[in-house]
Amino acid sequence: MVKVGIVGTGNMGKNHIRLTKEMHDRFELCAVYDPDESRVKSLEVSDIATASEEELIDKCDAVIIAAPSSLHKQIALKAASAGKHLLVEKPLSLSTQDANEIVEAYKNLDRVLMVGHVERFNSAVIEMEKVLQKEEIIAVNIERCSSKDNRIKDTDVVYDLMIHDVDILLNAILPNNEIVSLSSAGTRVYSHNYMDYVQSLFKFDNGVVASIVSSRATEDKLRRIDIHCKNSFIKVDLLDKKISILKSTVLKSLGNGSAFKKENMMTKVFVPNIEPLRAELKHFGYCIENKTSPITCGKSAVRSIEVLDIIKGQLY
Repeated sequence: MVKVGIVGTGNMGKNHIRLTKEMHDRFELCAVYDPDESRVKSLEVSDIATASEEELIDKCDAVIIAAPSSLHKQIALKAASAGKHLLVEKPLSLSTQDANEIVEAYKNLDRVLMVGHVERFNSAVIEMEKVLQKEEIIAVNIERCSSKDNRIKDTDVVYDLMIHDVDILLNAILPNNEIVSLSSAGTRVYSHNYMDYVQSLFKFDNGVVASIVSSRATEDKLRRIDIHCKNSFIKVDLLDKKISILKSTVLKSLGNGSAFKKENMMTKVFVPNIEPLRAELKHFGYCIENKTSPITCGKSAVRSIEVLDIIKGQLY
């Protein structure tokens, strides 16, 4: 049984509280901290509320950081100093330098450092990885679009939304390839300080080209990946957890001796309906119990942030 403390009771913090309570065979939720006491009271966890981050860290074996991104580094370093297992909601930090400091702090500790890239635990992404093992990828298009989110006030759409798809691109779609060129453009919609719509174009050393569009200024919610392969076209819907594969089959004669119609065969992949955050927490507990490195480790998170820093430099 792992004693867990959760820092932050916003949207993600609420979900971590709910699931760690439900997963009582694996976790004991022993402490919660948020400087906003009214939010703690509304979640009915006042009996385990602490007066500070330090008090929370002292009470638990593992810390979950669901606080604003700008606070991740300072809390993570406190957890490392106390020798605690750590799950940090994405992004690990808001710069490569800060991310490296966190990873370095855990380097010689016999403790788990995991980053909450929850989309890697989306069952559609997991099944997509299996499908891609037999495919030769030509190009990738990823779109993640939402309307304005008033909850996110300390970062732009790159570190808020695009980070999910950079992580998927680098680790689930093209895990063994290096970026050889990258260009980005974006626009501000709601703020003078932060970009709300960004498109980035990648080229990899194996010739694959990729586009990621991230928006929090679109009056529709999209979470989709289109993968163009040599012998197929793969469509992944991360919201509805659906995968379809189109493959060319035969050229069918239209009967006039010269004209043909190309027919395609569609295959729908079975995707289990599993809550991604529950799967993420289960993996965190497994890694603690078995002393193994998580699939969303600090090193892979740093690589993603390095790419985000390049994109940021091209935008501002």
